[in-house]
Amino acid sequence: MKAIKFKLGQTVVEANLQSKVDKKSLYGYARKSVEKDGHPLARGILCPDGVVLMREEIASTYVDPEGSPVEEVTTELDGKAVLTQPSSFEQETPLEEVPLNTLVGFNVQDVYPLEQSVLKPSLYRTRFSYRKACFMRQAFILVRDADAFLLVGRMKNSAFVGLNVAYEFFDAESEIAEESEELDFSML
Repeated sequence: MKAIKFKLGQTVVEANLQSKVDKKSLYGYARKSVEKDGHPLARGILCPDGVVLMREEIASTYVDPEGSPVEEVTTELDGKAVLTQPSSFEQETPLEEVPLNTLVGFNVQDVYPLEQSVLKPSLYRTRFSYRKACFMRQAFILVRDADAFLLVGRMKNSAFVGLNVAYEFFDAESEIAEESEELDFSML
């Protein structure tokens, strides 16, 4: 569990973020293994000279066009440098209460259970980034009576019409009058 802080008005709310809920934790998983002569085989890369490199022996680095290592990586957007923001665990992220129907247009990508005891049952809007990033993702905290969840994702561009379904009614008698022509199948 990692401690995370939110700022609701002037109050700082601290919570413990649990492990992300994913398909593996919901449904379980099966692990495939390949064996030869009773020994499990591991994946590796066969080099042109016949040397096999194991996955843990491979590393990556950033280099410039000449091949020299680059110490600091800069991210650019439209030709301008974008500053890297700290993760949500290194700062107090603003929190605001919003109506529950705001969640209708939200595409949830990650779900994290939260341990907290300060927030009342409601929906709260915030931003979240697990690691340092250029942009923080949109998030909501859904607090119920017994538990709370951090929902991370993005808003969809769909309009919420409402809880009512519109039906078009027709006059059945006028419909029958229009279909009064009988088909003659004897000519076939």
